[in-house]
Amino acid sequence: MGGLKHFTYLGTVTLIFGLALAFAAPRIKAQSFDISLKFPPGENIGAPQRTGGGGQRGIPCVTGKTRLTALTPMNNLTTTISSNPSLFWYIPPTQAQSADFLLVDEENQETYYYTQIPLTQVPGILEFKLPDHISLATDTRYIWTLALVCNPDDRSNDHFVRGLIQRQPIQNGTTPPAELQTLLDALVNQPERIKQRLQYEASNYAKEMIWAETLMILARLYQQFPHDSAIADEMQELLTSVELDNIPIECLVHSCAVETQDAEAMREFKD
Repeated sequence: MGGLKHFTYLGTVTLIFGLALAFAAPRIKAQSFDISLKFPPGENIGAPQRTGGGGQRGIPCVTGKTRLTALTPMNNLTTTISSNPSLFWYIPPTQAQSADFLLVDEENQETYYYTQIPLTQVPGILEFKLPDHISLATDTRYIWTLALVCNPDDRSNDHFVRGLIQRQPIQNGTTPPAELQTLLDALVNQPERIKQRLQYEASNYAKEMIWAETLMILARLYQQFPHDSAIADEMQELLTSVELDNIPIECLVHSCAVETQDAEAMREFKD
């Protein structure tokens, strides 16, 4: 609980930074089939807003029409069946050179994970996959915070956003994480063969209200087929269904691992 005092105005984040490239080439018109990527509305659970705030004094370090935004459902609860899923945010143009990520157990308010990453100051979509040594407990809610460090000497200027994440039990008929990962691995070497299967998987996860896997599958498909109009339409349908149609899907979503100093950063965080 003591660690949270350092984040009165912010949130913290160790991540893996995925960023934006727009495509000028025309999209290929693909054959469509009948699936839905509309994400069902969830109950209002009193989660924080999924758009960023803070950092209002002095020269603004975040600009642009679209604010720092968590790519989450409308109730800002990321549901998942994975022990270490991916989270996504839209990062606007910013002067911040680093971001912090903090994960806290909602019930006992203990810090579960904290790390730090450099930023490239390029607007786009940021993806962070929780590391392998992290294992979210089933039916436990965690609070995550992502903060853009606008001024390392005055953390009250941080621009931040918070949300909730919860791992759910695997239901009958839901593809488990290991099998899904096998499909995603096959997408690299056999993209055309596996593409339609993954589109159906994304639709099934959406029907079961499993957000993290739905978005992650579409992100991988869009990366692999950036000019496929059917996949672009499905991504747009998903984002529109949760009122995130202002997010530019033209960004190429990808992950690139960065070296982190978790142990050292955690010591500084606790001091």
